Amino acid sequence: MSSGCRMSIGAGSIALAVSVALGPTSAYSVEGNVQWRVSDQGDSVLLVTADSEATDNFGQLLFHCKKGSGNATAEGDMSQGLRSTIAAMMLHDEEPNIVMAPEDSSALGGEFFTGMAGWRYRFQLSVTGPAFAQFERTGSFRFKLGDQSVSSDFKVGLENVRKFQELCRRPAT
Repeated sequence: MSSGCRMSIGAGSIALAVSVALGPTSAYSVEGNVQWRVSDQGDSVLLVTADSEATDNFGQLLFHCKKGSGNATAEGDMSQGLRSTIAAMMLHDEEPNIVMAPEDSSALGGEFFTGMAGWRYRFQLSVTGPAFAQFERTGSFRFKLGDQSVSSDFKVGLENVRKFQELCRRPAT
């Protein structure tokens, strides 16, 4: 994941990300260092890579959830290869199907849309499923759509990924 990549949120994206000032997250947050940062916004939570607490200059991948829902929405920029794969699937009346690595049947609801900065993807997954658990442990987030693999590896600030996971996790009954 490139730390210099600017991501703008499209009109259909999470509203709280527009001109959000990320609040204090932990003692590990240092201004100028790109890392995973979490913003607790009352009933919703945002997880982004950024170099500052007060920025809208996010990395290519972000997550958001309704607190206590048990699910998170993954959203990111699409490469040219991924856009071409989706176009080919649509031309052949194939349903774009997201396959997580490791396998995780909780991923659903793939959406593909254009925003202010280009084409984006968005889908939901469980914050306690195998794919998010691997992401929380290793900083590695992977899925496949058709013949295109999408991969993000970023390990700095994993304590904030854990915090995000805890805030999104469904309360024990």
